[in-house]
Amino acid sequence: MTIPKSKLAASLVTSFVAFAAGVVVGCADVEPNPDHCTRAGGASLCEQLYGTERPYCTTPTCNPSGEGFNGCVEEEPTEECNYACGGDQNILEDDSCVVAGDGDGDPTGDGDGDGDGDGDGDGDTACMGPADCADSMMPFCDLDSGMCVDCDGTADGDTSCAELDPSTPVCEAGLCVACAAEKEDACVGTTPICDVEANTCVGCSSHEQCNDSACNLAAGNCMDPANTVHVNGSGNSNCAPGGDGSESTPYCTVNQALTAVDSNSLIVLHEVNSPPFIYPDDAITLQLSVAIFAAPGESPVLRGTSGATALTVANAGNLFMRGVTIANTANGGVGVEITGAAWIERSKIVNNAGGGIVVDGGGMLVLENSFVGGNQNQRIIDVIDGEISIDYSTIGSGFGNTSRAVACGVGSGASIRNSILVSYSAQPELECQNAQLETTFTESDSGMMFDDLSGWFSDYDSGNFALNPGMYPVEIETAATSQTGDPDTDIDGDPRPTTDGAPDFAGADVAN
Repeated sequence: MTIPKSKLAASLVTSFVAFAAGVVVGCADVEPNPDHCTRAGGASLCEQLYGTERPYCTTPTCNPSGEGFNGCVEEEPTEECNYACGGDQNILEDDSCVVAGDGDGDPTGDGDGDGDGDGDGDGDTACMGPADCADSMMPFCDLDSGMCVDCDGTADGDTSCAELDPSTPVCEAGLCVACAAEKEDACVGTTPICDVEANTCVGCSSHEQCNDSACNLAAGNCMDPANTVHVNGSGNSNCAPGGDGSESTPYCTVNQALTAVDSNSLIVLHEVNSPPFIYPDDAITLQLSVAIFAAPGESPVLRGTSGATALTVANAGNLFMRGVTIANTANGGVGVEITGAAWIERSKIVNNAGGGIVVDGGGMLVLENSFVGGNQNQRIIDVIDGEISIDYSTIGSGFGNTSRAVACGVGSGASIRNSILVSYSAQPELECQNAQLETTFTESDSGMMFDDLSGWFSDYDSGNFALNPGMYPVEIETAATSQTGDPDTDIDGDPRPTTDGAPDFAGADVAN
């Protein structure tokens, strides 16, 4: 049968419409991608997923490069294609997420579109936090300006420095340093002293640096003033072995105090003002780091047990002694024996029958502004095995073939500056192969003979080595040379020159 053309055309139209309707119905069954940024959060989703690499949200029609990346793209789209707020609306339709209405879709509201907050569009903000400030000269982030600054650019420089590095808690001229003038209290522990020129904390090197206490010269720390005890053997001192070590209830002897204290303690030794006017017949052994200072204005005297050493510094001990006399230990008794380490200042170790100081077992002695010796046929300072450093001290020995002011064993070392070495004996006053002698007065170097008739000293035989005015060689007055770090007074507290290179009296005493 032949179908008329009009009917055929109508049939084709009907079939096409039906097909198209089926297609539409079929497409209506496909759900949109809910994770696409245009629907799921806009630019905030892109930032979360891809950071600054793909920070913008758009449709496939606007930029197909976002497909496979949830619609997130690298380049900022135009306003009609910018779906910064999601919700299937561009920012012309919904700009509620655009800060300050700047239209760029970034989170800063500065209008530059780069999201860094500086308004220049180049994305080069110096900092958003301290991690962004790598320059050690400008390690802090000023969030108001977005710039890295030094500590002076912060609200509280010292606090900022301390938070950055506790070892440099002070802001000084824009730099974080350990300490500064008027901020010395930043220095603690084994470096309690502020070198204000270098803005660094260093260990103490003199007792004067430690107020109301003493310097542990071995470690560099100032001893705690609370660790101070008193010893007073006078009849009216109210001393007691079980006392508390206070000045009102002191210990009676040094040994009692040593039993009671710990390391890093100061023992203040008072002179005995009642017979026998000394601390008699004691044999002291020190195994701690302890300072023993004469009480201010007083001159305490220790005498060792007959035939024994008056004061022994054992291997583990560190002695810091000032202003103490150790004298007249009988029957071969030695004044001080050191196998540990000892720093002795302004002290007199004299007329001990066995000699003044013995250093053995690798011990170490630093002697300054002190008298050592007397009329004994002994090696007054005998360095059997160890090291000594002597500065501004007067050392003398008596008659006899054994007599030496300073003697050293093989391998032992000695540094002697600005001192006087003499002996009654015809034997050399110095017998020390490795000694380094500097600006020191000796008989051999001066060509002058010293004996019991010389009269150079006030009372040599009793251990008083104060210079006798008009009797000592005038060369002694300029034999020494002052240097930085030298003591600024003599054994009696009389002033010394403090200018580098200035001539000075050799020995412990400046003659008046």
